[in-house]
Amino acid sequence: MMKKYIKHIRTFLVLALISNMVVLNSCNEILDDYETDFGKGPVLATFVNTTDELNIIKDAENTPVDYEIPITFYGGRNVPLDKDLVLTLATSTESELQEGVEFELPTKTFTIPAGETTVNASVRVLTEPLVPFDFKDIVLEIVESTESIAENNKIVLTVKALDANTLAGTYEAEVGEYWNSGTYRSSYAGSTYVIAAIAPGLYRHEGIAFWPDDNDFYFTVDEATGVITVLPQDPEGEDTLLNGSPIMTCAGGQFEMVTCDETTNKRTLSPDGHHIVELTVGYFRGAGATREFLQKLVRL
Repeated sequence: MMKKYIKHIRTFLVLALISNMVVLNSCNEILDDYETDFGKGPVLATFVNTTDELNIIKDAENTPVDYEIPITFYGGRNVPLDKDLVLTLATSTESELQEGVEFELPTKTFTIPAGETTVNASVRVLTEPLVPFDFKDIVLEIVESTESIAENNKIVLTVKALDANTLAGTYEAEVGEYWNSGTYRSSYAGSTYVIAAIAPGLYRHEGIAFWPDDNDFYFTVDEATGVITVLPQDPEGEDTLLNGSPIMTCAGGQFEMVTCDETTNKRTLSPDGHHIVELTVGYFRGAGATREFLQKLVRL
């Protein structure tokens, strides 16, 4: 009786083992059918930047301006491909400037060569019809690709047409004095700054002294006299803070070490375009603890 019982157990174990092997083989077949390589995926063509700005200073000759726009891809193994990626651009229906009127696309088909990750497209802006301070967008999109196309496949290029006397541009500090709590601390001559045109006579100065980030302030220029007035607020009416403290302007009467008047806040236009911007600014941390800056900037 015991031998018969053991025989039944052995038979059950053999059948169970065979059943498990069948199940495992079936699972393997299913996994084979749906095998996923997590190092692979679609290669998506896209613009390096989805927004950009182009300042154009109009001249008497209405010289066209060429501007490069980098295109790249992501996905796949996130490494350069072993084959060319060919793509085609077109003007989006969302574009405010018209192709053939205010801009041209000299070439619409571009190739990212095998082994590379970017290619530069080019747009040529026709400056004659542009109106100063009538800022408008060129919107381009990727419409064809030998790989896939990213969902965010557009770039918005804001074209800012400006008159010849604009102060917009990149500047280098010829003079940069930093005063802290009644003591001259250091010079920041040689540093560079961007001045952006917001509206006729209104500008944004990006950064101050050694702190380029989150320290923008605004100023106006009297076109007749060239006098610069630093503003205590931004165009939305919010108080301007520098390094977290209220901005100091000439009107506030808080400067203790630096002269702040029409002689130190002015614009000088130059025929060669290397305009000069002189201004004083600071921030208030209490009497005897002011931070004051005097600078003379020359446009590059």
